[in-house]
Amino acid sequence: MKPYYFNLLAIIILCALGAIVYLNSFDNAFQFDDYLSIVQNPAIKDIAAVKKIFNFWPTRFITYFSIALNYHFGQLDVVGYHLVNLLIHLGAGILTWWLVLMTFSTPAMRDDEIAKSANIVAFFAGAIFIAHPIQTQAVTYVVQRATSLAGFFYLLSLTFYVKARLSQEEEREAFAWKYYYSGSMLSAIIAMFTKEMTVTLPIMILLYEFYFLRTKKDIVLKQLIPFLCMLFIIPLTMFITKSVDFVEMRRTSEIGSNIPSGSYLLTQFKVIITYFRLLFIPVNQNIDYDYPIAKNIMGLPILASIFVLLLIIIVAIKIFSRRRLISFAIFWFFLTLLPESSIISIRDVIAEHRLYLPVVGYSIFLTSAIFYFFRNNGARVAIIAMSIIVICYSVLTYARNFVWEDGIALWSDSIRKSPQKARPYSNRGFAYALENKFDQAIYDFTRAIQIDPNYSEAFNNRGMAYADKGDIANALSDYNMALQQNPKYAEAYYNAAVAYFLKKDFEKSWEAAHNAKRLGRSIDSGFLKRLKEASGREN
Repeated sequence: MKPYYFNLLAIIILCALGAIVYLNSFDNAFQFDDYLSIVQNPAIKDIAAVKKIFNFWPTRFITYFSIALNYHFGQLDVVGYHLVNLLIHLGAGILTWWLVLMTFSTPAMRDDEIAKSANIVAFFAGAIFIAHPIQTQAVTYVVQRATSLAGFFYLLSLTFYVKARLSQEEEREAFAWKYYYSGSMLSAIIAMFTKEMTVTLPIMILLYEFYFLRTKKDIVLKQLIPFLCMLFIIPLTMFITKSVDFVEMRRTSEIGSNIPSGSYLLTQFKVIITYFRLLFIPVNQNIDYDYPIAKNIMGLPILASIFVLLLIIIVAIKIFSRRRLISFAIFWFFLTLLPESSIISIRDVIAEHRLYLPVVGYSIFLTSAIFYFFRNNGARVAIIAMSIIVICYSVLTYARNFVWEDGIALWSDSIRKSPQKARPYSNRGFAYALENKFDQAIYDFTRAIQIDPNYSEAFNNRGMAYADKGDIANALSDYNMALQQNPKYAEAYYNAAVAYFLKKDFEKSWEAAHNAKRLGRSIDSGFLKRLKEASGREN
């Protein structure tokens, strides 16, 4: 078969694979942060309000602009959001295939012993990336488009760069290298405003150049300098927009993130070991892990984790000459994970969507390792082994998507796996409330409060459930408890304003509404008009 037709067939099969394993996700409901970021987010309701979209989250402007496009054409019809997410994922999978395929054309890999199987290795790398069940959180969870879209542009920039460099060597394509190079730079800039984890892209391009493209001892930096300058884009954007507290090394948007940066870093050593387990044995997945925070480096699990990670890095260095592709895959994993597994404290120490780009490294590692292992038995045995793995991953992905079907199913699954964590109960309570099952919602909110008596969001949500049942007294009690825990909780102020209005305590209602507005909560114009009339206020 001619290379053109083989490549076309590979792309068709990869797209079909992705469509099949995510076929049951199109009707899955909005979940968790989808409500604040999409359903209740005024910033994405007007596609022309570009500044408003940018101000919502500057370093994720491209992500939220794409969500605004979804809203513009389909409002809150969830099918359109899932379709776009799947197309992004398929694009990233095809780019993974293309990257691996081009890698076998580089000076360092042309004569490698598995280069004769380059087309098959590249295909299975793309298939593993698309079918792996760990990717469900970045694909099925709508707002995690930030991760998958950033991954797409990250891969697009790198593949364009590699194509540009390879084109320089081919006389018939020499004229085209500038176009690929420009496309790589543009994709890199777009990636930087899609999600913060793309900050490592310039280093990845440098790493790829070092591993595969250099033909002499030294690397020519002329073409790399523009990319290295891009290292400053995300930090400068964060600094100018004050989206990160560089003193505390914590995102300012991470309300409730009280984990010291040192403890967060120590915890990540053990988290990365868990990530390895999830990649090789993707079972017992959980949207909300109940993960212990490390207090000091002397704990045995932390020391053991550090030892294992150092050993893996040492092995990657040692095999650089003999198994360059595997070595690169290992460093890909660590480099792409670094932004969210370092010293910048994030509220959740572990999250499956953070593995979206690292899965590229895993896919390259697994496929190349299997083909090296079976190299003396011919490609057939390796193809059978990889096919079995892809089928297993596909079944697990399809099954995992059923868990994401609605909030009750998703959070019931999490409660089974994290029974002593408050947030899954609170979020299942929220899901019950959306279905007007207020008694079940109040039970779950109460359970969340029992686990964490300082959980202001659970108090606020339970108050809303009481209010929906008509129990304004208990609703106000919970709103006040939420405000006692978090005096800057704008939503609780707004809910209290509505509750006081229903009690005809217009003075307190006005005060609560004023505080809600002061803290950035938009006030419904109809409610504000009625409140002004009832309280006798003109302004």
